[in-house]
Amino acid sequence: MNNNYDVIVIGAGNGGLAAAAYCAKAGLKTLLLEKHNLPGGSASSFVRGRFEFEPSLHELFGVGLPDNPTDYAKMFMELGANVDWRSHNSTYRLIVPAEADDPEGFVGENGVRVKVDASMPVGFEAFSRKLDSLVPGSYEPAMKVFRLSTLMYEAFDMLTSGKINPVKLLTKYGDVFKMAGHTVKECLDELGMPEKAQGIFTAYWCYMGAPPMRFDMLYYMSMMHGYVERGASMPHLRSHEMSCAMDKAIRDNGGEIRYNSEVTKVLMKDGKPCGVVINGSTEVYGRYFICNVHPGFALPDLFAPGEVPEDANKKVNGRPIAASLVTVYLGMNRTKEQLGFHDYSIFIAPTSDSDRQFHLSQGKMGADFVIINCMNEAIPDCSPEGTSILFLTGICYGDVMQGVKPQDYKKLKTKIADEMITRCEQTLGLTIKPYIEEIEIGLPPTFSRYLNTPNGTPYGYQLDLWDSMLPRTIQYEKDQPFDNFYFCGASQERGDGYGCAYYSGQKAAGLVIKQFTEGK
Repeated sequence: MNNNYDVIVIGAGNGGLAAAAYCAKAGLKTLLLEKHNLPGGSASSFVRGRFEFEPSLHELFGVGLPDNPTDYAKMFMELGANVDWRSHNSTYRLIVPAEADDPEGFVGENGVRVKVDASMPVGFEAFSRKLDSLVPGSYEPAMKVFRLSTLMYEAFDMLTSGKINPVKLLTKYGDVFKMAGHTVKECLDELGMPEKAQGIFTAYWCYMGAPPMRFDMLYYMSMMHGYVERGASMPHLRSHEMSCAMDKAIRDNGGEIRYNSEVTKVLMKDGKPCGVVINGSTEVYGRYFICNVHPGFALPDLFAPGEVPEDANKKVNGRPIAASLVTVYLGMNRTKEQLGFHDYSIFIAPTSDSDRQFHLSQGKMGADFVIINCMNEAIPDCSPEGTSILFLTGICYGDVMQGVKPQDYKKLKTKIADEMITRCEQTLGLTIKPYIEEIEIGLPPTFSRYLNTPNGTPYGYQLDLWDSMLPRTIQYEKDQPFDNFYFCGASQERGDGYGCAYYSGQKAAGLVIKQFTEGK
């Protein structure tokens, strides 16, 4: 068995898979190590009864047609990782329930009294028109955002092409760069978008775990642009199809993958990593290392005291941990039509104010804010005939398990799941509980066990104006603990999201390939 490699990738999550695929494609002798028995991390699946559940992927913004793919669709194509993409021509539906005596309340689509019931369409013009029909005076501000986001992508293309025209950057794209360093809230206020419309427009805040008052506008625009322009997409066989496609691409390009192989220590020589120990016994050696383990666990667990530079430890400990999730997976013995579902993604919120939603999610798990997805709406054959799959997701911040005793854990899971399901039934005017055939409940400890992250967060570190995509991009290489050891995954530049994780692996691989080519 080989024990010397050009690059060793630790962890086969989305970032690690992309990193290994690019390194192998570039001809580097590549070894990918994963402690689990299958690839993907969050991008996998599990079976309960006759249902195969998607653990985490809500949706990707549309991959586009073969002749006009998005960047991450191009990534799969250039790596030879074949995925059967399915698209859904929608963005989201936001519902805010109303009390019986609320003067803003009205009877919504499902016959339930609500303050907001906004089903938002695909397409910049259609989305803006719909927003204006809900909140008059919001059409032009919304269209301004989409015009700016279109210019933003043009500017990014110029910057990454290497053919930079400074005059054009200042004249044509000046307004785009003026937004750098400003929050979503600040920019939408400046563009004149009404408050209520802002709440609907910023409903995607939960996908990155950062509220409008703390999230930078350029990053939010990039996500919003993708979803509204192209709609939502999913692999036909869910996210595990993507992971298996990456696995095959790595092997097809000569890379090696070892599952059930946990890296328990990083070996050092002359103050730099030189190898790893697998499962506490087997040593393998490498020249470069890419790590898809959360830095907050990797640095203290894989290195001996004093081996990691003090500055690197300070950076890891100085960043707050991002959100955790609560997810309820439901295998239903009725079709989506019989249950009354015709939306893919529904956000149920106690208020349309996104910043308030974020505040209410601090320090507790519960049913205040729930995302409900009907998988069959996007992939009709994802469950056996006559059935459907729902999954409900809540977001929470902080150590929400503090004080929970082991003997009370199962009772707590059941209580939270019941509250979330009840919230959906009451808000949507539908009946769910009698038709549940299979149920699984994931709390932060569940995700911590499978993802090996603090508090079970899939989001890495909390995105904030001072620590968002732009500053993280500028600091990326300086933030790495060694010049031959790079992190990838949700803890890095772009935070949570499948596309973000794949990008992080691509970037880390690119830096390793560059160093290898230059003989460094």
